Amino acid sequence: MKWIYGLCDMQSFYASCEVASRPEYAARRKEFDDSTDPALVVSGDPARRSGIVLAATPTAKKFGVSNAMRLGEAQRLVPRLIVVRPHMGFYLETSVRIQETMRLHFPLQEQFSVDEGFFAMPADSPLFPDPIEAARKLQAKIWDTFRIRCRIGLGPNKWVAKMTNAKSKRTPGGIVWWTEEDIPTKLHPLPVEEMWGLKRRADTLRREFKADTIGDVARIPIGQLRARFGVWGDVIHRWANGQDISEINPNSYHAPHKGFSHRTTLPRDFYERSEVAVVILELLDEVCYRLRRANQSGRRVGLGLTYERLEGGFWKAKTLSRHTNSPEELYPELLALLDRHWDTRAGVRAVSVGVDMLQFTDALQLSLFDDVPKRKDLYAVVDQIHERFGETALMRAVSLTGAGQLLDRSGKIGGHYA
Repeated sequence: MKWIYGLCDMQSFYASCEVASRPEYAARRKEFDDSTDPALVVSGDPARRSGIVLAATPTAKKFGVSNAMRLGEAQRLVPRLIVVRPHMGFYLETSVRIQETMRLHFPLQEQFSVDEGFFAMPADSPLFPDPIEAARKLQAKIWDTFRIRCRIGLGPNKWVAKMTNAKSKRTPGGIVWWTEEDIPTKLHPLPVEEMWGLKRRADTLRREFKADTIGDVARIPIGQLRARFGVWGDVIHRWANGQDISEINPNSYHAPHKGFSHRTTLPRDFYERSEVAVVILELLDEVCYRLRRANQSGRRVGLGLTYERLEGGFWKAKTLSRHTNSPEELYPELLALLDRHWDTRAGVRAVSVGVDMLQFTDALQLSLFDDVPKRKDLYAVVDQIHERFGETALMRAVSLTGAGQLLDRSGKIGGHYA
């Protein structure tokens, strides 16, 4: 059976939630007229004029405001900019309801992110005789229920649906459908940089293979792509030819984790190693807690730093000799990565810690130097206390220092106030 795949993406999701929930703005908004939105952004702490822009309405974007821009810069561009702090609990609740709305229209549905979802419908089905009309009904239902605009891309597979979704954001009506016959005329002429999922590989394709368009990539022999990109060569070849073998997975959010990570943006630039080390330890404790809950351990640990103005930085990882979920074993490795790769002339504004190459922890790996069973029992008690009384009920003393972020983060969801 042939299927038509779709990707439904909410426009400026966090900002749209805020505008839709405020009667003074919601009453005059129109579904297909972005100019009826106020110039509003969701960002950090408006009282302190700190943080970065998480989401901006189309009206704010017309003045040059963009996501990840520093709030102060955005306010210089738009002196009368409306700034609201994030309400993550509200956004997550709205996301769950929108995903359920998608599922009611298209039972074969997969959540892709907090504001995106894939779906599929049978081609040439009496239930969906007109795919564009079926997508429009979903779009209208989301607007009528939530007063949030969405854009929908349709295609013969999930990857093409992602590409058409990008086009739908610049198309009146917000719905674009490409069939397999459209690949040579609509996909192949696009610049190689528009090929979703490539990131820095697009620059390599242009520079080393002289590929200006996606069609140029499609004409590169697959053997050359494999030689340069490894297994990614096969993926690039398929995508450039409008092919994708991935299916809709309704249980994607319940699949076993391939890795755990945690990231925080700091309230100011950190220049002292001791301060950055405190943040690393706090993030590692969170990652290890999640590993223990999943009964998993990891063999590769990674550290990422983002520098001043949220520009520059690095992500580096080290593969260990054995799997572990112990902060005592992973913390020294992270400090070694910090000392090896941090340009100490640059202040640190964001820190991320990750552990991957996971396996399920079915047996206890003992050590000649540590009392592993005792340590396991200790963390079991710590986890029980955190789950019952909250993560600040029992914490490391360094979290009470000026560099500690745990107390502030404990009242937030996803790094932002609920």
